[in-house]
Amino acid sequence: MERFARAVFIGPSAFDTLKRSAAGEVHSVFDRTFNIIIGGKLVGVAQSSISRSPINVITDVRPSESMPSLGVRKGMQVQKVGNRVLVGEVLEISLEDAQLWRPKTRTERCLDPELIKRNIELAKQLAANKGRREGLGQLLKHVDEIAAGKMPQTPDLNEVARAALPRLIDLVKATKSENVEGVKGAAQKLIGLGLGLSPSADDTLSGFTAALWWVSHSLGKGIDRVKKINETVISCSDATTLLSQQLLRHAAKGETNEQVGELLEVILAGAHPSIEKWVEEVLKIGETSGIDMMVGLLLGLEIGLETD
Repeated sequence: MERFARAVFIGPSAFDTLKRSAAGEVHSVFDRTFNIIIGGKLVGVAQSSISRSPINVITDVRPSESMPSLGVRKGMQVQKVGNRVLVGEVLEISLEDAQLWRPKTRTERCLDPELIKRNIELAKQLAANKGRREGLGQLLKHVDEIAAGKMPQTPDLNEVARAALPRLIDLVKATKSENVEGVKGAAQKLIGLGLGLSPSADDTLSGFTAALWWVSHSLGKGIDRVKKINETVISCSDATTLLSQQLLRHAAKGETNEQVGELLEVILAGAHPSIEKWVEEVLKIGETSGIDMMVGLLLGLEIGLETD
């Protein structure tokens, strides 16, 4: 082996997958991460600079080292031997000292609903000002209208945002009225919409379901209703990529990556000064994943709090 690395943190899904399976291959490679498919599931292997998530292994690989520079290539064979993951003949990862990281799925102490509303309003303003036009970023300025079930006047939307907008409005209306068939119909039209391993609308649905879960479980209200809505959304997930399927299933149980969890916690239980930091951190995730997720998070928070 040319390069040795140590796993520092491992998410619960990654831990279970690697515990059960011994062989797989490299599914996709990016600068800061690569994914392996093993036992029919994806496990992300990331540099030390990447935030923790349910499906990731965070290693001590330095931010200055890209995964391709280590020789990792799509299609390489992956073997798990004892506490080691062998990637082709170029990389050996020790799991021996990895710490199991479990994501939070609720906050223990919620603010008064009026203070939560104020925090949501601040997050909406910050996201609208800091978001970009890519993905569903153009919709960040129209969260209030979408949450109210109204069609905003937006003549200059990009193709993906234009296609997603009426479907998001349908999802909002169906969620508010607890119309499970309506939720399913809207989700079926949103799933897979956009480009990449996690299409834009999938990331929005992840944010939406995660926020609904956090609000209901933190306030202790509407838990059964949210469970039904979230299960309906993920029942449509077979129509998208394997990565999105896994992320959606975790989000439907409130399990997200670190930045999203921190943002949800600070909105529901924290104070204004921290909100700007975590809005910025979420918006920086991936090419457009954080922007797309933010649309869903804000809608889910608004609707979850309104319904409860």
